[in-house]
Amino acid sequence: MPEVSYANLSEIERALTAINNNIATVNSNVGALSDIQQTMAYKQDAMEAELKQLSEAFADFIAQDAKHKNLQLAETRIGNLRQELQIKFGYYAEIRRMATGILQGVDAGLVGNETIKSSTEEVMIKAPGYWLAPALVALASWVRDDRPTCDQAISESLKRDDYKATLFFMLLTRRLGRNDASLAWLERYFMHQNPRDLDREFITVLEAIATGVFHPASRIVMMKNVKNWLDQLTQGDQFINEQKNQWIKYFEASKPAVQSDKYPLLKQYAKNWVVLENSLRTAKTHEILNNHFSSIISSGQDFSITVKAKLDEILTQLVTNFDDEELPLQKKVRLNQLIIDKDGDKDAAQAMLDAEMNVFQEKVDFLQMLTNAAFNPEAAGVTGVTQALAVSISQPWILEAHDTFTAQSRKMFPQTVELVIDGFATSTKDGSDEKEQLSKQDKFYMSELQKGLGSVTFPVAGILIGALVGIAGFIFGLVGGLISLAIGGVMIWNNLRSFKNKKELVRTTIEGRRKKAREVLRGCLAETVDYRKELAIEDSKAEAVRELLNSITPQDFSSVSQEIARNIM
Repeated sequence: MPEVSYANLSEIERALTAINNNIATVNSNVGALSDIQQTMAYKQDAMEAELKQLSEAFADFIAQDAKHKNLQLAETRIGNLRQELQIKFGYYAEIRRMATGILQGVDAGLVGNETIKSSTEEVMIKAPGYWLAPALVALASWVRDDRPTCDQAISESLKRDDYKATLFFMLLTRRLGRNDASLAWLERYFMHQNPRDLDREFITVLEAIATGVFHPASRIVMMKNVKNWLDQLTQGDQFINEQKNQWIKYFEASKPAVQSDKYPLLKQYAKNWVVLENSLRTAKTHEILNNHFSSIISSGQDFSITVKAKLDEILTQLVTNFDDEELPLQKKVRLNQLIIDKDGDKDAAQAMLDAEMNVFQEKVDFLQMLTNAAFNPEAAGVTGVTQALAVSISQPWILEAHDTFTAQSRKMFPQTVELVIDGFATSTKDGSDEKEQLSKQDKFYMSELQKGLGSVTFPVAGILIGALVGIAGFIFGLVGGLISLAIGGVMIWNNLRSFKNKKELVRTTIEGRRKKAREVLRGCLAETVDYRKELAIEDSKAEAVRELLNSITPQDFSSVSQEIARNIM
């Protein structure tokens, strides 16, 4: 009987040992899984931050790649468009070059009448419907004193395009010293003009005013009409407000890009980075505008150029300005040129084109014509002198537009920088509150530590099982009880050790996050200090622009005399 009892006891001991080993293994595996789960939970935040950074880097790469492709495409398109212009309107260019060529050839006495006659008659065949072709025939007829042909050619030219032909003959007769005839053409031209609905070619008259190439009698007629138009259009707010809004759009479109690597931490951790970046871009616009207007007002008139040379220049501008049928293609050329100028930024190019859109309108009011000349003198068909005069006449509403632009920009400046670093959300006004921010961050991680430690549950079940195992063995006797007690003790010890390790892992992980986030926060605050300084410096340049605009007067830009310039206003 005792042998059986000992045999049974041995079996029980082996079974208990196996059970203990299995329980220990399971307990260890559960502990390991719990540790892994806890570690994964803490690493998830770090991975999310890294993924966000990678996502932003990828988005930047996509944006830069798109700009590069836009740039390449624009360079290809602009070549194709210019080629299309050459194919469709290339013969216009040949005719345009003949106008001043004939005049200069006659001046030098190097071109015979027959050569001029044959060349101009050939033009009539090559360019049916083009107003300049019969105008050149009229010029050639005048040179050889063929009045019937001259009158007939003038009539045909006026029939094809009354406004351009009138302007051409007005300038031509002045170029030939026929002042009475020039005055008659000028009066005829103004008789049909509506300051609210002017042809694009009227800009040539403005160029003539600015460069002072006309006889005093003609200048008086010009100045009188221009002054009356200004009085009419500036009586109400409608036309001025339209120009103000266009100038505001122009200022908006002039905003430069911000260096993407200048504030890398703010870009990554500031929730309102888009607003911060846009505010800085807006503030940086003032320096660009200051340089722009400074270059305009510093463009002087070369008084060494003779009246004939000036008239040739203006005649060339009139005949080389693209005609209305060329406008759609010229608009596309301008858009692609802007894309190239903006380094592939299609949105910025479109914004600038939208601001310049009225340059490509066939008919505009006089104030709009001034704005066109100020925006884009090349597209408007004038020199820098006329651009300066246009800016000086438009100065009151340009100044108002800049004040509005500045006020709107300052209103949009963010009051605080909103930061989110590893779940810690805070805001700072200027980055000078580092001590308070670090204290808030420490409290956040203390809270995170408490939450983490609270999530590690005390192994009550494992300890109870160990206790039960330790007690249960005593039903088999003293030896069995001692063995089971040892096994139960090991189980309890394993559970307590796992509990302690988990808590230590929480502390280590939280401390690692805290240290890393602390450095990031300090970096963000330092960048905020630099950002606020740069924003204040750039924004203060608005006053320099205002002073510059205030200093502009029409008297500064007339090459005729201060008295005539005053008469404009």
